Amino acid sequence: MLKNFYSLLGTLVGMGLVLSPAIVVQAQTDPFPANATFFTGTPPSLADVDASFNGVNIPNSRYFFSISLPAGEIEPLGKVVLHQQPNPSPISLDLSQTEVFLGMPSQRGNDLSSSAVSTSGDSQTIVVQFDPPIAPGNTVTIALLAEQNPQVEGVYQFRVQAFPPGPAPVGLDLGVGRLQFYENR
Repeated sequence: MLKNFYSLLGTLVGMGLVLSPAIVVQAQTDPFPANATFFTGTPPSLADVDASFNGVNIPNSRYFFSISLPAGEIEPLGKVVLHQQPNPSPISLDLSQTEVFLGMPSQRGNDLSSSAVSTSGDSQTIVVQFDPPIAPGNTVTIALLAEQNPQVEGVYQFRVQAFPPGPAPVGLDLGVGRLQFYENR
């Protein structure tokens, strides 16, 4: 039967009655807007996460989140978003006392006082917008002030995302920053 099909197909092609098959291609929509910006070189990384004091219930502790933007990156750093993950005990932060500076906590550089700090939707998501954006080849540290360290010892996590500047930036997940708090003994 297959032999008969090929024979018929050959006859029809010879007579010019079979046209090349039409190829139907469905339009593929890009998941990102046309004006989206991405990190296109060596991506930024979460360089360090630390607390000034790691005992439970200690007031006025600073939580440091350092992000490194390698010189090989093409896009600057426009904003960082920190999502406080479900933790054993909620952490209250005083965002009005947030400090942003170039360098690491042990080698503090210039303050970036023009950075805007806000919450997004819920109080568990912190957005730090850089104005102007952080140029490649720099490390920036965000120092959050906790009104008091958690009451329960354990590991507390913050998911960290970096975004380039632009009207439709596409974020890059830098991973989870972990802070360990201990019972004072």
